[in-house]
Amino acid sequence: MSEHLLRFEAVGAAESYTGRGELLPLENPATGATYAEVREADEELVDQVVTGAADTYRNTWSEVEPLERARLMLRWADVLMDHQGELADIESTDVGHLHRESAADVGAAARWLRYFAGVADKIEGQSVTAHPDRSAFVTREPYGVVAGVNSFNGNLLMFGMKAAPALATGNCFVLKAPELGPLSSFRAAELAVEAGIPRGVVSVVSGRGHVTGAALVAHPEVGMTMFTGGLNGARGVIETSAAHVKPLTLELGGKNAVILLDDVDLDRIVPHLLHSNFVKCGQSCAAGSRVFVPRRLADELTGRMAAATRRIKPGDPFEHSSDMGALISEQQVARVEDLVRRAVDGGATMLAGGRRAHTGPATAKGHFFEPTVLADLDDDNIGAREEIFGPVVGVLAYDSLDEVVARANGLDFGLTAQVWGDDTGAIHHLTRGLEAGTVWVNTYRSVHPSAPYGGFKRSGYGRENGAEVLRTYTRARTTVWSHGAASHPYGDLLGAPAAS
Repeated sequence: MSEHLLRFEAVGAAESYTGRGELLPLENPATGATYAEVREADEELVDQVVTGAADTYRNTWSEVEPLERARLMLRWADVLMDHQGELADIESTDVGHLHRESAADVGAAARWLRYFAGVADKIEGQSVTAHPDRSAFVTREPYGVVAGVNSFNGNLLMFGMKAAPALATGNCFVLKAPELGPLSSFRAAELAVEAGIPRGVVSVVSGRGHVTGAALVAHPEVGMTMFTGGLNGARGVIETSAAHVKPLTLELGGKNAVILLDDVDLDRIVPHLLHSNFVKCGQSCAAGSRVFVPRRLADELTGRMAAATRRIKPGDPFEHSSDMGALISEQQVARVEDLVRRAVDGGATMLAGGRRAHTGPATAKGHFFEPTVLADLDDDNIGAREEIFGPVVGVLAYDSLDEVVARANGLDFGLTAQVWGDDTGAIHHLTRGLEAGTVWVNTYRSVHPSAPYGGFKRSGYGRENGAEVLRTYTRARTTVWSHGAASHPYGDLLGAPAAS
């Protein structure tokens, strides 16, 4: 590769690392130009970084009082916000998101750090007093080093979601950043050190899952792993964690149902439906890509959605006039294009979009795709079954609440669902019946550090956020303390009278 390219290795306990592993090119999705390269962390480099994190935990971080951890986390949040523009520049160049979307993710990472900083001195155990002559104390203990694996589509947000509770519970944290867009994660880890967090408490490596991910999950110093990604990658992580008998939390995306009720306000709902599916160019695990609408409203809804979609402009992520950024790679553009074609071949009607977007000379080689609306879908159409991970929304008509619940639950996914309308009885019926880890009513993409987030079925297991994640990042230790003289059941054998 050209020597002029920016080169990134790893961030950890050491100030620098000697290169190990293949150099992977990094491409700007909006221009198609290769502008940097990242060192894929092989087993040897992963060992250096994780061993450094473990040493930091034993020699430094484990002795830091909770309130001091909280102070450092708050300082890291402030430093991230001081560098919000810089981090957003890096992220939008690296993954193609609109600059305002990237900046919002920086703010979200800071919010997670601030929330869990307030939890750091509130990790509580319990006492058990069932025995009259002894007590049992249950404490929540950190693993020492925990790992995170992130997808490219929300680097800074997911970094904050994973690192904040990990640090609050007293762990050191090692992240495998995505090989397609790792640079904002590297910079965020450097800013943790600038904020005063000791080197090695927050570490970042990057590389492909079967190389870097496998080495990280398998490392003997890594106590558990929090994984965000696709089902295929998850299978490899599950096999590795099972072979090494390690706990694992998975968030694997979804094909999420949106159910509109008879009384829904179409003027209000259409912008939400489109943003839910076109934010970050549709590369969102929470996208509401299966929209179920009462049959009598289907034509009106699809007409309004198509008309509004035609006004949405993909373009340069740094231009304020752009409504949507770029897809992560040429491979992803080809995949979206193929899935849309197969959906139409299967009977869907394409009302808007469906093609590569030509945004002008400056971005002619970028990975842009038109926002797309598909109508007349049935449940067997690939457009209603496959997580496309692109700017594509499908509309399906329904006739009754029981029918739509069964159809919404008919896939193996179950991450999120949305319900829109004002009929409280219908809303209650749907929220009780939908098989999804999060059900949003008259809102969407509302994720907060206080509320557990994760999937049902093949959308994963375990939870991020809230009190749930504090248990995820800790393990229970039981200390049993006997009060008074110990009994001697073998007293006769020892020449002493046996206790009664």
